[in-house]
Amino acid sequence: MADYFVMKNASLKRYNTMRLDVTAETVIIPHTVDGLVEALRDHTGKRIVLVGNGSNMIFSQEHYDDNTVFIITILLNDLEIVDNEIVAESGVRLNRLAWFACEQSLGDMEFCEDIPGTVGGALIMNAGQWQYAIGQFVNWIEVFNYETQEVERLVPDEAFFGYRYSRLNDLPVYVLRSGLKTIEGDYNQALEKMLYYRHERYVKQPRNYANAGSVFKRPKDKDGESLFVWKLFDGVDLRGFRVGDAMVSEKHPGFIVNVGHASVDDVHAVIQECKKRVKDEYDVDLELEWRVI
Repeated sequence: MADYFVMKNASLKRYNTMRLDVTAETVIIPHTVDGLVEALRDHTGKRIVLVGNGSNMIFSQEHYDDNTVFIITILLNDLEIVDNEIVAESGVRLNRLAWFACEQSLGDMEFCEDIPGTVGGALIMNAGQWQYAIGQFVNWIEVFNYETQEVERLVPDEAFFGYRYSRLNDLPVYVLRSGLKTIEGDYNQALEKMLYYRHERYVKQPRNYANAGSVFKRPKDKDGESLFVWKLFDGVDLRGFRVGDAMVSEKHPGFIVNVGHASVDDVHAVIQECKKRVKDEYDVDLELEWRVI
């Protein structure tokens, strides 16, 4: 019996933080990492989309036929300390990772608090905040190579972590679990940092509406200096710009929010208008931070 559950013609609304009501012909939920490997092998030849928390992603269509298989990793959440490193499965939520490290009096994982994602997705995009990124803490990454059909272990140099990027995007692999460095810390100091990070994000970000996180990577000007997306948007009157129920957040214009029942087309129309206005006014090309499915 397969160690995974299959849903047919299923809604993905609860599996994406933008809460877009997209459907897929085949959605799989593995019970274990072995079940994930089994599902990947059983669906060789299909387009596979792994979904963790469902943040930092945007759909490209309203329905996906049987050629695309969605695998939801929410049950792959084992987290333990083995040989002085944290071993986390791909579905472990980042805030849980932060609290686990804090409870073990381990430091430098505080930045993961309140990042709406999972370990697998974080490794793929090298998620981070406050001058930290998860790639800094990786000892190894266990992956399934869909070309060789084997489980392999990669070291950080093979993943090539950069700003909101890792080579895992380009390799023929799916993340299974990872070993992360542990650094001795102080429980009270870690707790204080995490509560501070959470407060800062709640104050500045649009938590009252569904969203998929920051939309665009921070661009650079012709001199290589980083630019703030929200400042560019304010300069071209994008704060509050809306198509249907997709809107540039009035609280923080670096976010697009779903204020009701936004469609995929609504969201993409807002994205395109943002890109156009910034390009026309500043000659700056915006690059999506979101993963387009």
